[in-house]
Amino acid sequence: MQVEVAIVGGTNILNTKVLEEAEELEVKTPFGKAEIDVGVINGLKIALIRRHGRKNNIPPHKINHAANFWALKELGVKKVLGMGSVGCLKKDVSLPAIAIPHDYIDFFSGATVVKSELLHITPGFDEELRKCLINEAREVCSKRGYTLLERAIYFQSRGPRLETKAEVRIISQWADCVGMTAGSEATVCKELGIRYAALCTVDNYANGISDEEIDYKEIVRRAKNSANIAIEILLRVLNKI
Repeated sequence: MQVEVAIVGGTNILNTKVLEEAEELEVKTPFGKAEIDVGVINGLKIALIRRHGRKNNIPPHKINHAANFWALKELGVKKVLGMGSVGCLKKDVSLPAIAIPHDYIDFFSGATVVKSELLHITPGFDEELRKCLINEAREVCSKRGYTLLERAIYFQSRGPRLETKAEVRIISQWADCVGMTAGSEATVCKELGIRYAALCTVDNYANGISDEEIDYKEIVRRAKNSANIAIEILLRVLNKI
């Protein structure tokens, strides 16, 4: 089975019917099993990974990134679009927003497919995929009244907890948004020779950035509201890449 493009999403696409003619696969890899759905979007064969599992029971620090992307590689995937919800580290950014990160900081996850060989990749997001996301996001965000961050530094925390106010004060000096997955995904993709870019919905301010109390259920609610915007952008991009 050859599939060239994949989407990786979180809780915001768990209950969204993204694929037509979907087939649920369980792929064995040297790093464990990976759950992958393969189906059709707008006539294109697409692979989909729900990074928190089909039952939404895999917390961020337990996601097996190595198995997920090794399985995509075996299916022939060459390009991956990741989507997820992040917290905003800048008070002057109007929410809701869409961010398309151009760089990331990931000190803690250790995600890798490297075992015993020496492999030192230069990590980063794929610029060509980023440009495709930006081009399509401009029109959608303008129409929907969303702020668009065409450049953003993504800080990856380990999870599963959210960040303390003290941690947010520190990382807000370095980054624009904070999440728990995109850095790991970008790193493993680069190691496997897969091109990767992320589309992030910015649904809340990180802990202490605003006077608003952080509530995880409210974050999930807002992320679901933004999911349709992100999916609309992704569908437009799929036809271009």
